[in-house]
Amino acid sequence: MSSTPAGVPSVAPFCWVDYFATGFGEVDAQHRKLVDLINALAQRAASGAEIAPAELSHVLDGLGRYALHHFATEEALMEKAGLDPRHLHAHRQLHADFVVQVEAMRSVAEPAQVVPVLYNFVTSWLTFHILDTDQSMARQLRAVAAGATPREAFEADATHSRDPGNAALVNAVRSLLGLVAERNKELARINASLEQRVAARTAELTAANQTLRQAQRCLVEADKLAAVGQLAAGVAHAINNPVGFVVSNLSTLRGYSERLLALVDGAGRALGTSADAKAWQAARAAADLDFIREDLPQLLDESVRGLGRVGEIVRDLQVFASTGPIETSRVPLAGLLDAAIEATADSRGPGQRLLRDYGELPVLSVNPTLLGEAFKALIDNAGRALGGTEGRVSVRAMQQGGKLQVDVEDTGCGMDEATRKRIFEPFFSTRPVGQGRGLGLSSAYRIVRQHRGYIEVDSAPGKGSRFRVVLPLV
Repeated sequence: MSSTPAGVPSVAPFCWVDYFATGFGEVDAQHRKLVDLINALAQRAASGAEIAPAELSHVLDGLGRYALHHFATEEALMEKAGLDPRHLHAHRQLHADFVVQVEAMRSVAEPAQVVPVLYNFVTSWLTFHILDTDQSMARQLRAVAAGATPREAFEADATHSRDPGNAALVNAVRSLLGLVAERNKELARINASLEQRVAARTAELTAANQTLRQAQRCLVEADKLAAVGQLAAGVAHAINNPVGFVVSNLSTLRGYSERLLALVDGAGRALGTSADAKAWQAARAAADLDFIREDLPQLLDESVRGLGRVGEIVRDLQVFASTGPIETSRVPLAGLLDAAIEATADSRGPGQRLLRDYGELPVLSVNPTLLGEAFKALIDNAGRALGGTEGRVSVRAMQQGGKLQVDVEDTGCGMDEATRKRIFEPFFSTRPVGQGRGLGLSSAYRIVRQHRGYIEVDSAPGKGSRFRVVLPLV
C-alpha cells in the first residue's frame, strides 16, 4: 500500500512484542508480516483517501497468497508432529474460513468501504487466532516434542488459562479505527484516551483475576478440609468407644492389682516364722515382687496419661470434623481475644512479650467457644514460633471496610513458601514428632470459614509471620 500522505499522523496500533511469538521461526516471521499489514491498513484508514479497485484487488491478492503459504506452513508442522485430530481439524477449519472471508470482500460494491472492514477482520484474526489458536498449537507442538502424546498435549492445553483481555483489546482497536476514520485531527487525543482505558481495564482485570485465584484457592482448601473432616469424624467415632473401654478397664485393673498386692502382704504376715516362710521369701524374690509393687502403679499411670492424650486427639478431631450449623451469641470481641491471650500464656517463655493493640471493637454474633479456640491456636502458634529466644507476639484488631480484621504477628523464625502452603493441612506440623498434632491451624482455618471469614498468611524465613483473620461484621 502507499506511503503515509503528508499531514497525516503515523498510525501503528500494533508493535511486535514477545507474546505474539510462538517460538517457531518461520511461523513468527509470517506473523510479523501480518502485523505490518494491519498497521498499513490502519494508516490507510486514517488517511481518508479513496482506494482504487485495482489497489484493493492487489491487497486482497497479496493477503490470499500470504494465507495459503502461511496456512500450509502451520499445517505441515502440525501433521509432522501428529497433533491430536481434534485440534488439527478445528485449526484447518479456521484457515478455510479466513480464505472464504477474504474472497467475499472482492464482491463489495464500494471499494472504499473494504478497508475498515478488512482492518477489523485481520485485527480480529490477529487477536483471536494468532494469540489463541496458534499459541495453543505451539504449546502442543512443544509438549509432543518433550515426550507427551498428542492426546495428552491436547487435553493438557484445554486447561490452559486464556487471556481474558483479548476481547477487550479487539473492541478497543475497532473503536479506535472508527474514530480515526471520522476524526483524523483528534487522533492524538483518541490514542491517549484509549491507552488510559486499556490501562484501567487491565488493572481491573488484574484485580479480578487475583480475587478469582484467591476464591479458587479457598474452594480447593474447603474441598480438601471437607474430605479430611469426614475422615476425621469417622476415625474419632471409631476410636472413642474402645478408648472408653480401655480407660474403664485400667481403673478396674488398678483396683484388682491393689487387692492382689494386699493379699500377698497378708499371706506373708500369716506365714510369719513358720517352716514355709523361707520358701515364701524365695518365691517373692523369684517373682521380683518388690519391683512389681513399685512399677505397676507407674505403668498404670502412664497408660492412663497416654489414653488421656488419645482422648484429647479424639476431641480435636471431633471439633475439626464439625460441619453442622454453629450456635452463636453476641460476644464482645475484645474480651474474647483477652481470654485467648491469657489461655496461651504458657506457650511464651521468659523474654517473650505480647503486645495488644485494639481499635474500637464491636459485639458480634459468633460461637465464642469455637472462635476462642481459633484465636488460641493462632496465638499459641505465634508463641511457639519464637522458640527459646526473646521475641514479640502482637495481637492487633480493628474494623476495616465493614469487616473485622485481627492480626496475630510474631518475630519468630518465619516460613518458606513450601511450608506456608501446607500450614492449614490437617496433621501437618513443623514441630518434632510427639510435640504437635497438626490440628491447631487447620481447625482455626475451618472455624473461621464456618464464621464466613478467611485467614491470610504473610511470612518469610527469618522475618516472622503474620496471620490475618477477616470476619464479616454482619
